[in-house]
Amino acid sequence: TGSQLDLARRRFPGGMGRLAGLRWLLVLAWVTAQALAAAGAEDSKAAVGEPGPRRHAYAAMMYMGTPRDYEFYVATRVMMRSLRGFGADADRVVIASLDVPPRWVQALKDDGVKVVSVDNLKNPYEKQDNFNSRFKLTLNKLYAWSLVSYDRVVMLDSDNMFLQNTDELFQCGHFCAVFINPCIFHTGLFVLKPSMDVFKNMLHELAVGRENPDGADQGFLASYFPDLLDQPMFHPPANGTKLDGNYRLPLGYQMDASYYYLKLRWSIPCGPNSVVTFPSAPWMKPWYWWSWPVLPLGLSWHEQRRENLGIKIHKTAHYDASLIF
Repeated sequence: TGSQLDLARRRFPGGMGRLAGLRWLLVLAWVTAQALAAAGAEDSKAAVGEPGPRRHAYAAMMYMGTPRDYEFYVATRVMMRSLRGFGADADRVVIASLDVPPRWVQALKDDGVKVVSVDNLKNPYEKQDNFNSRFKLTLNKLYAWSLVSYDRVVMLDSDNMFLQNTDELFQCGHFCAVFINPCIFHTGLFVLKPSMDVFKNMLHELAVGRENPDGADQGFLASYFPDLLDQPMFHPPANGTKLDGNYRLPLGYQMDASYYYLKLRWSIPCGPNSVVTFPSAPWMKPWYWWSWPVLPLGLSWHEQRRENLGIKIHKTAHYDASLIF
């Protein structure tokens, strides 16, 4: 009652204010404790390795319209799964044209691959005399520069076979590639620093008809980076820092399968022997069952396929392919 409250105030002058102050101190202490507990929980999550957004990616592209669409779909899945098996600390990304079948897209996502759907870039070089129609959509590879959520991207063709982890490539500069040909770098594997400015400039260069010897991604990029041959060789810094500028990559990152058959063994002394590539005629790709009598490295590729993807679910398609050729 009011009289009892007055009596308490007379008996304990100033006490009611002190009680109210004490109450607020207790509330403040409780809020602080809750905030510290929440912060501690976040630190615990970080300590046990809760995944955050990755700054690096291995990327490949997939488009439709060739007789070998299915084969490259299988090859892409084998390569992406093998990267996971080698413990790649990076996202795996496929730049897929909008007409790639939804079930293929879903299979890639089930494999843990991020799929970026894109419109096909129009190829302005189709009317060149030496144009090969099977390379019509390879300019979609330029979309790699638009992957600006990543600090570095390793762009790949699907006929690469990894032998070990290559995450040190993410230390390379703004553009890095291997010279399989002594004078022309190969675009089956290259490192890039994504940039919307560079991507938009590349689209502009396509629109104005920049010189392109073969009408494909290979010729365009060789024209866009004409001085790469004069750049220093890439050696990953021991302290893990990233380099600026452009670099040549050691041959061990793109070992042409034909080199193996010179001595029936690898003998690539410059750089780690990390990645085999099969840039020869399409019917010599390693996923055809008949390739192994001529190119025994096909057996190694099929072993990676067996380990990472399995064989039975795709067996029929291989039989169909054998009839075509």
